[in-house]
Amino acid sequence: MAGHGGRAQMGLREVIMLLQRFKETHPSARKADVQHEFVAKCAPIRERSVFVREGFALRFCEANTPSFSNVVLSLSALRKHDLRPMVICIVRPNRLDFRLANTTFLKRISHSSHQFRTDNIRGSFLGHDILDTYEGVPNEPEHFDKLFALHSAFTWEENVARLVEATNAIVARSTRFQVDRVAMNQLMQAPDRAMTALRTPQYREAEHHLSGIIKRHLSNILAAAELENVNIRGNTIEQIVTAGVNAHRLDDLNFELGRDLRLVVDIKTKLLDRASAPKAYNIDKMLKLLAEGGTVFGFFFIGIDVSRRSVVTRLVPVLDSTILAATRIQTHWAGRASRGVTQLTGDVTRVFERDYRPSINVAEAQTFLRQLVER
Repeated sequence: MAGHGGRAQMGLREVIMLLQRFKETHPSARKADVQHEFVAKCAPIRERSVFVREGFALRFCEANTPSFSNVVLSLSALRKHDLRPMVICIVRPNRLDFRLANTTFLKRISHSSHQFRTDNIRGSFLGHDILDTYEGVPNEPEHFDKLFALHSAFTWEENVARLVEATNAIVARSTRFQVDRVAMNQLMQAPDRAMTALRTPQYREAEHHLSGIIKRHLSNILAAAELENVNIRGNTIEQIVTAGVNAHRLDDLNFELGRDLRLVVDIKTKLLDRASAPKAYNIDKMLKLLAEGGTVFGFFFIGIDVSRRSVVTRLVPVLDSTILAATRIQTHWAGRASRGVTQLTGDVTRVFERDYRPSINVAEAQTFLRQLVER
């Protein structure tokens, strides 16, 4: 009994290793055999074809050819499990393959998707609808933690809207910002405006003001950091900082930095003791914002170490060199009528160090902005 109970506490990584060893020692094992081993050793809860553990959900499939075109799961069934890693175990004649199949890693809905809309969830995805790589990251077990952190930055609604467009070849209402000569001139001046902003006393006052809010509400912010749903967690903390105003826009807060210079601040929460990859911004919205005269765009980072019960804050322009190095353009999210979104998937921990001072490399920032415009 003790041995069984110990195994029942296995996490996803240990379960994958268990099943791989079982297949190695039982080469002829089919889907039913592997599935039985998992149930016997891990005692999961079964929800139709999905087996649920505290930290993940698992679906077994079988493929006897190199391709994997089987129906895997309905989108409505996936909805119940999209907030935890949804893992597909593909039982092949000579090995087991594992893939994450959360909505972020789906190309489209292929099966029975007629009349699939954002307000009419229907249809199923096939094996070949699951991405083998996501933004250059292989969809394999050793990368599951990173991939799920990337997935967690997006909501169910955002993913469904993308899948509807990809599945039905819908031409979305254009949100693409048209950059004319005047707008381009303003964009190229944005790095210099950010440098000017950093030298103003009003910038330091804005950072002090925001840090003061965090100190006054520290216990509530630490409590919110315990929430598992990354979107609910971020929205809750944002509402604390903005006194309940949470419009899901770039400009969560605005500060006047002097004559003809305005600082627009977007609040970003980063868990310092866990894998997390906050969504940065919609590219078209950001370009439109910086194309406005006298505008500087910055992130107010709230770095939370849940285990140590500590919070560190920093106000940083989005064109800061460390932030640019950590910003990745998620081409997977670029629709027919938009440039897509960015995500902070690189290392931003440097900004939370005590001696950190934001810096702008004008040429580097201008090159980055040109790349966004040309998308």
